[in-house]
Amino acid sequence: MPCIRKIALALLFLALCRSSEAQLIVDTIQTPQQLVQNVLLANSIIAYNVKYTGARRAMGYFDGSYSNIGLKNGVLMTTGSVYVAVGPNNPGNRGIANHLPGDSALTAISGDPTYDACILEFDFVPYADTVSFDFAFGSEEYPEFTCCKVNDVFAFFISGPGITGAKNIALVPSTTTPISINTINGNCTSLSNCGGGCCNSNSKYYFDNTGGGSIMYTGFTTVMKAESPVQCGEPYHIRIAIADGGDSIYDSGVFLGGGSFRGGTNALNISAVPIDSVCPNDNVTLYFPDNTPGHRFTWTFDGGIVQSGSGNGPYVVQWQTSGPKQVHISVSGSCTYDIDSLTVNVGACDVKVPNIFTPGTGDINSKFYIYNLDKYPYSNLMVINRWGTRVYYSTYYQNNWDGDKVPDGTYYYILTLPNSIIKEGFVTIVRK
Repeated sequence: MPCIRKIALALLFLALCRSSEAQLIVDTIQTPQQLVQNVLLANSIIAYNVKYTGARRAMGYFDGSYSNIGLKNGVLMTTGSVYVAVGPNNPGNRGIANHLPGDSALTAISGDPTYDACILEFDFVPYADTVSFDFAFGSEEYPEFTCCKVNDVFAFFISGPGITGAKNIALVPSTTTPISINTINGNCTSLSNCGGGCCNSNSKYYFDNTGGGSIMYTGFTTVMKAESPVQCGEPYHIRIAIADGGDSIYDSGVFLGGGSFRGGTNALNISAVPIDSVCPNDNVTLYFPDNTPGHRFTWTFDGGIVQSGSGNGPYVVQWQTSGPKQVHISVSGSCTYDIDSLTVNVGACDVKVPNIFTPGTGDINSKFYIYNLDKYPYSNLMVINRWGTRVYYSTYYQNNWDGDKVPDGTYYYILTLPNSIIKEGFVTIVRK
């Protein structure tokens, strides 16, 4: 009975741990400058002149790994506090009023007075002909106050060469409609206190989070992409803003995907197969997903030996020693626009020598099989009996000794690897 109680308590503890993990995680430790430089930016963008307007608690870092927001991490901007966004989604609505002014540009989009504006803006230089980033918008106004005069709203205003004025790129996909409570929603025909023609607008982009465990917001959008054409190497300005519409009671938030503000619309990351559990002399295949004509690629492999490859890959590379290996690429063309790197983890992959094998069984144990020996070709193996007589010797052992006709018993082996490391010990032969 005590054992059963312990097991039950252990299972309960595990369940509680998993429950605590399955949540959005937020903090306000990093400064706006750090959030832009360390969290939001990807390759091919240089940002500077970071400015933030709003309550300190209204913007921070989020980790969405254990949530259903669809973004691994990033920057969360809210109309109240980032901590309100943490689940579960309990009955009733939550919000914090920061008693700050709204924003005239957002008021024009919302059609209602705005309050508690949270604004992040900075200058940037793109090294591509397009910029984009991923985002999702959530709110505690959903669904009860959909179509009411509380149209919480956000926008991404970009300005610079080739763009007239400040252009909002936070739009319902394939439209020119700004995203807000009233333009993307669902589940409100019967639940909205106001109803009206805006109910269930663009509902395919809406996720009903009623009763959700990881995020407080009752509804949020699917992950979307904001993008705009730009001129490579020219300076631009972006102004990311969110505000309460109509009143400052309930919170809304926009999640900006970490590492997603980039030149181009697709992530260009080095792929490596495998990237972990790599042994010395293993083949690792590396590739960079860019086939643009005229682009030039410069790779460094941290001492790796290139077996084959050119251009953007695939490259086949080996490392003879263990440890983390840094692979780096820079891409140049009419505008040098991308750099990327990753770490390939090369382990020691030490050989494992069995202390017994059973000839005649027909399986892997029927031979003197040394694990990971294929990573060390041309290893020498010598086996001697108790009287010091050599009973087996190979200058290129390939896991093929089945004991020959030597009697069952214990033998002494000496394995010499190509790197001059010597492994020695006893192995017992037991026939069945």
